[in-house]
Amino acid sequence: MVEYKAPHREYEFILKEVLKIDEVLSKYPEYDEASWDMIQMISEQFGKINEEYWVTSNKEGDEVGAIFDEGKVIVPEKMKEATKMVIESGLTQLFGHQKYGGMEFPNVISVLSDEMSCSANMALGVYMGLTKGAYHCIRYHGSEEIKNTYLPKFISGEWFGTMCLTEAHCGTDLGLIRTTAKPKEDYYSLNGQKIFISCGEHDMGDNIIHLVLAKLPDAPKGVKGISLFLVPKYVVNEDGSLGERNGVNCVSIEEKMGVHGSPTCVMSFENAKGYLVGEINDGLAAMFSMMNTERIAVGLQGLGLAEIAYQNGLAYAKDRIQGRDLKEPRNPEDEADPLIVHPDVRRMLMRSKALIDSGRMLACWTALSIDKYEKDPDEKVQKEAHDLVELMTPIIKSLLTDYGVEITSDMLQIYGGHGYIKEYGMEQFYRDVRIAPIWEGTNGIQALDLAGRKMPQGMGRLLRRFFHPALDFIEKNKDDENLKEFIVPFSKALKGLQKTTMYMAQKGLSNPYEIGAAATDYQRQFGLVAMAYMWLLMLEVAFTKKDEDSYYRNKIILARFFYERILPETLSRAITISSGSKTMMSLSDEGFDSYHKFTGAA
Repeated sequence: MVEYKAPHREYEFILKEVLKIDEVLSKYPEYDEASWDMIQMISEQFGKINEEYWVTSNKEGDEVGAIFDEGKVIVPEKMKEATKMVIESGLTQLFGHQKYGGMEFPNVISVLSDEMSCSANMALGVYMGLTKGAYHCIRYHGSEEIKNTYLPKFISGEWFGTMCLTEAHCGTDLGLIRTTAKPKEDYYSLNGQKIFISCGEHDMGDNIIHLVLAKLPDAPKGVKGISLFLVPKYVVNEDGSLGERNGVNCVSIEEKMGVHGSPTCVMSFENAKGYLVGEINDGLAAMFSMMNTERIAVGLQGLGLAEIAYQNGLAYAKDRIQGRDLKEPRNPEDEADPLIVHPDVRRMLMRSKALIDSGRMLACWTALSIDKYEKDPDEKVQKEAHDLVELMTPIIKSLLTDYGVEITSDMLQIYGGHGYIKEYGMEQFYRDVRIAPIWEGTNGIQALDLAGRKMPQGMGRLLRRFFHPALDFIEKNKDDENLKEFIVPFSKALKGLQKTTMYMAQKGLSNPYEIGAAATDYQRQFGLVAMAYMWLLMLEVAFTKKDEDSYYRNKIILARFFYERILPETLSRAITISSGSKTMMSLSDEGFDSYHKFTGAA
């Protein structure tokens, strides 16, 4: 019952018309092959594989799921076939560097591939996404020997990657980990147990490479004593062939709400051979280079599930005959009109579309800055681009996953009772996407990262990477007759965000609870203002082409909906933040209890 069409036209609009990536990327010799014709061809190829193989494997992945059998994890056959199609097409080589056998395509194109993958089969996208993250971590921090041994195998699709952080007694507080690493002659012996390890064991590839956080015997306490180790499922011989089975095993897999095709494993390390990645006691910083990549990728999980839910919700709203248009019958010859005539259904559809479009634009805009800081020869450009990515990463992760949950819920609502049963596939989207706000640091942690670390960093240096171009846009376009109706409310929303930022900075100096109490609201306020800015960038193009095609006129209408019915939420968020932390922190722990004995009073 589920259908999916890759949103090629949307990416053409954002990448080619708004961001003009063919002009931007032409500055970097490494991206010589990334012409628009080549990008379009890859997009169509990837879209076809997702439409024909990944979507069709999704139902089996959900209903059959990954099966645990005496330490082995068996992946559904259709998912293996779908993965094989990507590998054989050479698409796993896209984002690898030429030195290791990759095509070295821009990071901004990974937004396209990640969204499509997660729309079509989120569980399957997890395997590929984790491998891409492991690739980047090893490339940044691994020795030359490690890079030459492992990276080509990631690119070829023969080996897969994971990251192993969490332990039973500690989740986010990684300073409490107990996994140990003892130095041997030319390796480290790792012992401990990790939980919630996505794709920790499976039969999709020849080897699985685990990136594991552990502590040396003399390591300092807390996060300053964490090191990062590469632990392969099979030890790799000097000639690159696979040797003996390493001391790493899957003890069990979790029974989960969703994403059944991706196993969540309990992994045991027993005298497992591991190899240091990066510097001793600097493992958390090394792992975060992978985590930041994964956080943006998780944001795209929210976007991908929102998109496929929206496509199916829209199709159902057009097809399902129910009730009459409130003004006059749309189909007077029939007994009822389609659902899409009803204002509340249109509200859910337009809200979803407005958020998806601006969320996609925000992800692409940020990813283009990744390419700039990786490739631009100007150190100033590199630094500013890196600052922007650091600032926007927690916003993209939290905003797109929160909205992913909200949108899939609304699209299920359009189906009514049919949305709640398995036959139509909508309930799976909701079950699958619900993990995204939890993965890679819960969205509350992302909010604290934004408000507690990114906001004050460098006396607000990171904030300037967003505020300055936004203010420049206002100054440049304030007299534009087309944009004026949007510039005015955007200017007010931006000033409101600046005021909130100043308020939090001042209050946080005297009371750290103020930052914690305001963080989630601040993150949403910032995210909405960022989305409003993305709409301005899109509108600049849409107005110049509105007479060419209804596509552009529809963009203007969607932007108007966003500004009228979504952006005003920034006001309520600001009011909530200004209420402070006093009430929130004054209730005693016992005051949260809902069960109390009768007092016995008459």
